[in-house]
Amino acid sequence: MKTHLLTTTNTFKLLLLLAVLFFQLPVSGQQTNENALLWKIEGNGLKSASYLFGTVHMICEENFVMPKKVLSAMEQTEQSYLEINMAAPDFAQQTQKYMKTDKPLSGELSKADYAYVDSLVKAKLNYKLSDLGDIKPAIVMAFLMQKSFTCKVLSFEEEIIKVSKAAGKGIDGLSTMEEQFSFLDKIFEAKDMGTYLRTYTDTEMQKITKVIMEAYLKEDLQTIDNLMSDFSSTNPEGYRQLLPVRNQLWVTRMPAIMQTKSTFFGVGCGHLLGKEGLVNLLRQKGYTVSPVN
Repeated sequence: MKTHLLTTTNTFKLLLLLAVLFFQLPVSGQQTNENALLWKIEGNGLKSASYLFGTVHMICEENFVMPKKVLSAMEQTEQSYLEINMAAPDFAQQTQKYMKTDKPLSGELSKADYAYVDSLVKAKLNYKLSDLGDIKPAIVMAFLMQKSFTCKVLSFEEEIIKVSKAAGKGIDGLSTMEEQFSFLDKIFEAKDMGTYLRTYTDTEMQKITKVIMEAYLKEDLQTIDNLMSDFSSTNPEGYRQLLPVRNQLWVTRMPAIMQTKSTFFGVGCGHLLGKEGLVNLLRQKGYTVSPVN
């Protein structure tokens, strides 16, 4: 298995970005005046405020900046939580463990799709698809997607980990690695690979990513929603697993975490808004959740 094609950290970030590009809808089609990436969580018995920050999992270095208000929020809180604990000592081993499948692509793809994916793997990675052996479809997609980036990429998660460690603060995750990969397994199925890769060429991916990044830097979640809305219809169950199901899981865990220590939460921006977004779900639990502008 050629796991050295990507670092384990980059593999996971690419998987999450694939999810953003294909399924995540930040606003679920509804208009909102609350276009903010950082939210303050107060009330409902909390001794001190916690914060919720919406990230993009990969961004070109020239576009990367950690907003001062985000750094201020991190200073005011006692610990940080990401979607998963990417700072865990066994993160690399755990990622590699869940990259494997017992269903090789040779038995999952049609002959036409296998030949097409094989041609892309040969052209972009200098391997045959058969060389990738027991790697999951989503990982193969991540390998190929990496080649559509023409810039050095950074992530907000890495910066959050860096700042937290420098301040001697704890870092943890809202989901386990097993949970996170189980959601991704339900979203990326082998039968969809041919369609995705024919539709989302390097040029198309670069165009979509550019629009997303420009909107993100403006904190314009509505634009991202408008762009993403077409994708949800391609896999309704995948979308449900990726966003609403995970949001409901996390919102059941966040109260106990915040009650123990004031917390800075960093999750993909697609999880914030909409009826089933974290902001609304936290408000339904009695918290005051306010945009920080």
